[in-house]
Amino acid sequence: MWWIYRTEVRRSALRWALPAFVAVDLLVLFGRSRHWIGVWPEASAAAQIPAFYLGPALAGAAAWSAASRRRSGVVEQLAAAAKSSWRVELAQLSATLTYGVLAYTLGALTAAGVTVPEAGPEFWWPGYILLGLALITICTGVGHLLGRTTKSLFAVPVICALGCLVFLGVFGFAPGTGSSGIGLAVLSGYPYTTVSALPLTARLLLGIGLIALAAGVGSHLRSASGRPGWPGLPLAGLSGVGLVAIAVVLFVTAGPLLAQREVPADPLCTHSKPQICVWPESQKFAPEFEAMSARIAALPPRLIKSPDVFYEDGVRGGPLDMGRGFYIFEGQTWDAATSMAIRLNEASSPPYCDPVDEAANDRRLKAQLELISWLTVRIAGNGQPAAIHGGPPGVDQKAIRVLVTRPEAEQVAWATARYKVVRETPCASE
Repeated sequence: MWWIYRTEVRRSALRWALPAFVAVDLLVLFGRSRHWIGVWPEASAAAQIPAFYLGPALAGAAAWSAASRRRSGVVEQLAAAAKSSWRVELAQLSATLTYGVLAYTLGALTAAGVTVPEAGPEFWWPGYILLGLALITICTGVGHLLGRTTKSLFAVPVICALGCLVFLGVFGFAPGTGSSGIGLAVLSGYPYTTVSALPLTARLLLGIGLIALAAGVGSHLRSASGRPGWPGLPLAGLSGVGLVAIAVVLFVTAGPLLAQREVPADPLCTHSKPQICVWPESQKFAPEFEAMSARIAALPPRLIKSPDVFYEDGVRGGPLDMGRGFYIFEGQTWDAATSMAIRLNEASSPPYCDPVDEAANDRRLKAQLELISWLTVRIAGNGQPAAIHGGPPGVDQKAIRVLVTRPEAEQVAWATARYKVVRETPCASE
């Protein structure tokens, strides 16, 4: 079996595609964004994302490789080989999978290598890496099984690749990440969530089951007429059916892929007041949080009443929502500043109410948005954050950036006028 596998690896045409697989992995890893560098949960999730593209590529490659034997006219010879047919089939399938896994592994090692200097070696999260491996395995097994039913050189491989890509794009991402999919991939690795063991096991079992099914059933799709030889289906095929069935049951019963982590025993908090407490995995941003804390303390006290402590989401437990803590979207502290600004604004103004008319509503809303933008830029300390994508609608962000460079008295007078609009706009219930 080992000799057959080595032979398949050496003779596989995919050896020429390996540099392209590695290039795709690294391009997705570093081209999508680099905010994840230095934060282990984000780095682990970022290393998994290339599987979203490698999986469909391997599905097409597996279909092309599986169909090559029928195109070459060696089906009957392989059927009469001394080795068990499923072993020969599994060796070819494993060789195809090897090149995809090798490219994926190189990408994961690269992500770990650039993260260690800033984050340290103690926070590696393997669940995301295994999730990507499961996705690649599932796509490869499906592609090989479909490829054994045809002689097509291009049509079926292309259909497999595109079909897998479209399916993943529509249904693949885990719920809770902006998707209602089945959870074969994630977009981000926030420190307050982790991959659950049982749902991950279901996905790994599904990948292994499809590989076994493709080897067992594929080995019986050998006749020159292309008719399947179901009698005598080998143990590999039956095992594959059983594993797939178990995986489907686990999919339904295991619960969501992502679970909330336990409250950290020792969160990372700033020394200055007000304190900003985050997950220990966010230690890369500690200097920026210290600077933000100082800028919050410098806000005009007669206008702003700041909470004593800001908590990142999940640090205190309870449900994950904006009311209990802030998020660090894309690893940028200025997104945390946005959440802080909203909370600061709410802390010093009445709750929202329905104004008496539409014009009053527009004035009140515009004043609130302008204050939020002003506070965000003040807290971020480096101008309008890029992650806000232009800021709230109707607010002149350029004017806000100029405003924060003006003397403090001028800024206080401007903010006072906006707060007056917010406070004094009458409500319909009054």
